[in-house]
Amino acid sequence: AAFSMGDLGDVSGEPPPAAAAAAEGQPPKSKPERSEAPEADKKDAQGKKPAALMQGAEKASGVGEVTKWCVLVFLVFQNSGASLLMRASRSAGDWNPQTAVISQEAIKGFLCFGLVLGEGGFAALRDTARPTAEALKTSVPALLYLFQNNMQYVAVGYLDASTYAVLYQFKILTAGMMTVLILRRSLSLMQWTALAVLTAGASIVIVSQMTSVSKDGEGRSVAIGVTAVILACLASGLAGVYFEKLLKGSTMSLWARNLQLAVYSLLIGVPGLYKSDTGGRLPRGFFDGYAPVVWASIINNALGGLLIAIVIKYADTIMKNFSTTLSILVTTAVSVAFFGHTLEPMSIFGTALVIYAVFLYGGMTGMSLLSVS
Repeated sequence: AAFSMGDLGDVSGEPPPAAAAAAEGQPPKSKPERSEAPEADKKDAQGKKPAALMQGAEKASGVGEVTKWCVLVFLVFQNSGASLLMRASRSAGDWNPQTAVISQEAIKGFLCFGLVLGEGGFAALRDTARPTAEALKTSVPALLYLFQNNMQYVAVGYLDASTYAVLYQFKILTAGMMTVLILRRSLSLMQWTALAVLTAGASIVIVSQMTSVSKDGEGRSVAIGVTAVILACLASGLAGVYFEKLLKGSTMSLWARNLQLAVYSLLIGVPGLYKSDTGGRLPRGFFDGYAPVVWASIINNALGGLLIAIVIKYADTIMKNFSTTLSILVTTAVSVAFFGHTLEPMSIFGTALVIYAVFLYGGMTGMSLLSVS
């Protein structure tokens, strides 16, 4: 989901630029008997100040560019790591994926607890924990995100990491549809075209996968994985749009809302875990069967749950689209190199369509991409 910068508030702690300029632009005091001195001083100040301001702007721009590149690298590794680590974790032994979902929500809740405490102190924590009708609304996206996370682990159990990474871009389609239906926004012709291209590209990838595994009798497994991805994308789109509506309809901070999400996810997920444990696996231990790669997947997903705050603050549309493209390419390259995945021509063409649709939905065509400096 996309949120406005106003949700994060002003965290710079600096005076407004106009006020700072006014403070710096006070004329120097002058003696009455020398009328030329103030003019000379004024010219000197006017000659030096723009240079100083330009130098400061260059420094600020340099810091901004470094930050943007750091965020881009973080986005690429987090997105590609989510697909690769979840896929590797499912092959790491016999463990319950539901416990991983609960663990990542617990980690996310712990981090948000510290962030809310550091941002507003105990008063902010009390406001966050107060049982109000507004707080109860957070349980809806919490349930949807919990379902989405579980479906993701189901999907990577039946699909290779690169196919999952491509098909998971269906979340753009579901988010766009939910935006129209729930938020009553209209999409441009270019965005509708992008959604059509995205659907076509993802469908080509699905057909390619079904064709390549039909000889081995694994078509049913791929169908289960594809169904799980689509369900995860539906839950992601609905939860993201609903969460955006909650954020824009209240003054509660993003960290506080994420803390509420984590708490509600635990309240819903833990009883559900014990109720569904028909195989008697939990008595052997909550973390039974965990390998290092499982913990790596959990931590990566927990950080990904908080990634939206970083994206809001630093990343623009171009950066998010580039990160999505690079993460798909990185995931595909690693899958081919280390997991024995083979690339089919149809799959490559479908992936290219999905990547193009991502940029097109962000309002960038081929010519505009060439003009980006």
